Amino acid sequence: MNNEITGKDQFVRREIEKFGIPYSEQGALNPEINKALKGASKQGGKGIGKPEFVIQNGEYLIVIEDKRSNDKLIKYDEENKIDKKISSLKDYAVNGAVHYARHIIEKTSSFDEVIAVGITGDENYHNIQPVVVSKIEDTISEKLLAKISNLSKLNPENIAEWYSVNVLKELPKEQKEIFELQNLAKEIHEDLRNYASLEDENKSTVISAILLALSEKIFNVTSLSGDNFKKDGDIIFEAVKTNISRRGAMPQAKTTILLNKFTFLTTNVKINEVNPSLGMTPLKYLANKLKDKVLHHFEKNTNYDMLGNFYGAFVKYGGNDSNSLGIVLTPHHITTLMTELIDVISSDYVLDPACGSGAFLISAMNKMVSQANGDEEKIKHIKKHQLLGIEMQEKLFTVATTNMILRGDGKSNLQHADMFSVSGESMRKKRVNKILFNPPYSQGKTDKTLTEISFISHALDMLVTGGKLAVIVPQSTMVGKSKEEKEYKKKILEKNTLELVITLNKDTFHGVGTNPAIAIFEGGKPHPDNKKVKFVNFEDDGFIVRKHIGMVDDGSADEKRKFLFDVINGDNEDYTTNFMVKSKIQANDEWLHSFFYFNDEIPSEEDFEKTIADYLTFQFDMYVHGRGYLFEDEKSE
Repeated sequence: MNNEITGKDQFVRREIEKFGIPYSEQGALNPEINKALKGASKQGGKGIGKPEFVIQNGEYLIVIEDKRSNDKLIKYDEENKIDKKISSLKDYAVNGAVHYARHIIEKTSSFDEVIAVGITGDENYHNIQPVVVSKIEDTISEKLLAKISNLSKLNPENIAEWYSVNVLKELPKEQKEIFELQNLAKEIHEDLRNYASLEDENKSTVISAILLALSEKIFNVTSLSGDNFKKDGDIIFEAVKTNISRRGAMPQAKTTILLNKFTFLTTNVKINEVNPSLGMTPLKYLANKLKDKVLHHFEKNTNYDMLGNFYGAFVKYGGNDSNSLGIVLTPHHITTLMTELIDVISSDYVLDPACGSGAFLISAMNKMVSQANGDEEKIKHIKKHQLLGIEMQEKLFTVATTNMILRGDGKSNLQHADMFSVSGESMRKKRVNKILFNPPYSQGKTDKTLTEISFISHALDMLVTGGKLAVIVPQSTMVGKSKEEKEYKKKILEKNTLELVITLNKDTFHGVGTNPAIAIFEGGKPHPDNKKVKFVNFEDDGFIVRKHIGMVDDGSADEKRKFLFDVINGDNEDYTTNFMVKSKIQANDEWLHSFFYFNDEIPSEEDFEKTIADYLTFQFDMYVHGRGYLFEDEKSE
């Protein structure tokens, strides 16, 4: 029987109907479950238990209880366990669902695990809290899982993946693929060192050229024979030239830079000789490996920056200082987050003025193309005209250009230049209204005109009025204690508006030792004196460091990101100042949540020790990056 009188189940019913499988209301289709629900009334008597919804989704049994009010999700007892009192079973969604799940497990022989789901609210604002109730031997346990943003996680297509991540604590499918690619990058680094004796800079060049050749339809790996007359490097180089020419529209100057870089393949002896251990040339060996294990990822247009991460791995395992020029590759969950924070849409003109390997442009391209709804002309225009980048280092310019070409960029609007040599006016003429970037770190140790805040200041000048900029920088950039940095901050506020600053997970750049923050600005509009800026503490973002792997989603990242956007967009007022504060600002302020947040609770001894440890870690990090002056007394001016 449907609950049409109150209509409170209609939102949940519509979501379940999307599953396309049978379900039941106020009972179960399975007679064994119905029998088990006799005597399971939430009223405490011997009546029949009537769950709102019961779904047998393959091997997974799901029991759902819902409530209209969002404050009726879950009730805990004195021991912080799900309360079993009759009043709680009746009034709280999770408590009721767990109650039915326990009855089913206790009184059936077919089910020793049930996914109990409590739902509150409506389709606009809701909470969905799953609990796995299971029996091991004679003991029934309850495991509270991360909230989910919608029921699609539990549909037949997604539930196995959701279960493996949240219950079994396995890596998500996407993370497994990333981990495999990271291992592949390490493996290829070893191949290039062992079989080709290449320097780190040339490793990325070789991989970029081979991938471009593999994407050319007339190229075939079998044509690589180790012939001394027409070397494998010559064949790959010709395929690259043909591929670039076939795509068309790329300016000759950029084509020349790429081809000059790739001529290395035709002159290097080692990579063109047949290696006795391989029975083929290193070039053919690598071409086969990249064809089998990498090329299809570009065809899927994943947000993961494979070429950039190959480059990072080559530098890392080669023992070079990857940060000598401030090269810090941005994790792909951050590039997508920043793309969403400034609401990149299909009509935007997006610039990364320090584009590195092109990760932000890849993320923006994918979002813009997805919004084009299959309109081929619109997609062509996006790829040909609406994605722009600037990169100073030739090796990274080569990687970025290859990256964009492989993803269908028809023109590759990338400039090989120092962003400070590119005028703001020239970018505004190109209608740049969205900027995403990660400026080089630690460039201001000796030259204060190259601090991260100076990069932000110049980038803002490249925006049309009302355009949005998202930048990720060390938290020290938002502190800005030096005289020069204060001047830059003052100049920024005179012409632009600071809207939002998000303090990120300290492990975002795991292994680098940078505590990052994201800042969002609106360009060309002076910061109003009475404007309250949003400062968010998003250190708990759902990502954790797993040994030998790095940063991984613990299963809660999606829900925590949804909460972040609900709060900053004003759709959720149920947050504490520990998460977000709003405040007017001055140029001399530290533009961080920690500066404006005041906690009047007396800290525990453990909290105090952790705070001191975090401070000492931050202080050490600042000294390492040439910002020791932050801890010195300011001299009177």
